[in-house]
Amino acid sequence: MDALFTATELAGTIAFAVSGAMLAVKKRLDIFGILFLGLITALGGGTIRDLLLGHTPPRMFYSVEYILLALLSSLAVFLWFG
Repeated sequence: MDALFTATELAGTIAFAVSGAMLAVKKRLDIFGILFLGLITALGGGTIRDLLLGHTPPRMFYSVEYILLALLSSLAVFLWFG
C-alpha cells in the first residue's frame, strides 16, 4: 500500500509540474519562470497539506526527489515547447 501511495504522489508531482510549466510557457516566461512556476505548482499543495495536518517539516524539505522530479519535469516542458 505504501508503494501505491508513493507512486501516486510522484505521478501527481509530475502532472502538476507539467501544468505549471505549460502555463509559464503560455505566458512566455523565461527558463527561471518556467522552473519556478512548475516547482511551486507541483509542491505547493502538498506543502500546505502537510502543514495543515501538522506534519512538520513538510515532505518537500527532506525528500529531495520531489524537488528534482518537479524541476526535471518543468525542464522537459521548457525543452519541448520553449
